[in-house]
Amino acid sequence: MKQTIAMTGVKGFLGSNLAVRLQNIPDVKLVVIDRFRPSFLNDDVSFYRIDLTDPKADMMIYEALEREKVDTFLHLAFFEDHVPFSSSYAHEVQVIGTWYVLNACSKKKVRKFILSSTTEVYGADPMNPNLIAEDAKPKVNQSYRYMRDRLEAEELTLKFAKKNPNTKVFILRKCPILGDKVRNFMTWYLSGIIIFTVLGFDPMMQFIHQEDVLDAYMMFLLGDEIPGGIYNVVGRGALPLYYIVRLMGKINIPVMYSTAFSIFWLMRNLRLAPFPPQHIDYIRFTFVADGTKLKETTGFIPRYSTKEIVEEFAGYVKLKRAKIKAK
Repeated sequence: MKQTIAMTGVKGFLGSNLAVRLQNIPDVKLVVIDRFRPSFLNDDVSFYRIDLTDPKADMMIYEALEREKVDTFLHLAFFEDHVPFSSSYAHEVQVIGTWYVLNACSKKKVRKFILSSTTEVYGADPMNPNLIAEDAKPKVNQSYRYMRDRLEAEELTLKFAKKNPNTKVFILRKCPILGDKVRNFMTWYLSGIIIFTVLGFDPMMQFIHQEDVLDAYMMFLLGDEIPGGIYNVVGRGALPLYYIVRLMGKINIPVMYSTAFSIFWLMRNLRLAPFPPQHIDYIRFTFVADGTKLKETTGFIPRYSTKEIVEEFAGYVKLKRAKIKAK
């Protein structure tokens, strides 16, 4: 039977690449909900111009889902590549927007709902275990409003799951993606000529390859045998940050936490940093997630290890700088 998949957030790395894959599958009808229609969409993709901050967004989304007979919804409308300077706007999109989406999906009674989340909701904390399983209680920095929004979107989704037992609900907590097509905190942080680290801290870090994360999401979108729930979507292995900096061939300057915070705060205020200074906790403390549940439940094994991912990204950064110098 033909599957009809609706999705939000198609302008980011995940959304754009998943849309390209899905629109070329004969048995899938793709429905895109966004503020503007991306140029990469095929003509036969149904597009609905809806702003998730519009007070009538839930009704408009429901009408689109009903008209297209949508059975699967993928919610990706989150700020992965940067954090807006307006925290209230970010809250409107990520929390209120999620609430509107869930209301529409509840009314339509979709068969499957997938929320894209992040392992960062576990929090960067000195008391974290070596591997964090899905049943661990998230503990984000309460002063970091952006991350509180991400956790609140999860909480809304869990409430939705309880109220809609006939809808299979997934929360996919992916670890940081590292790759030449990705824009996020880690790609920005590791691309600098000089990398500031926090003196006295050398956290273990894990990444997932851009192709592996796309394969994992496609598996959840198209597979029907996977039981609903929360899943960590992570790469193989982890490495200390200092070793990652060496693999990148960068100059490392360890500084006191207060100094690092001030540097990031200044860069943020000068609009040179895409993330606020609270995000440096994620280069201070370990938040490595356990991928055992995904492997045992689905058999999914990432093709790339964290070391291979870093080495590949280091090559990309060096090539990019060489091209810039050549100009």
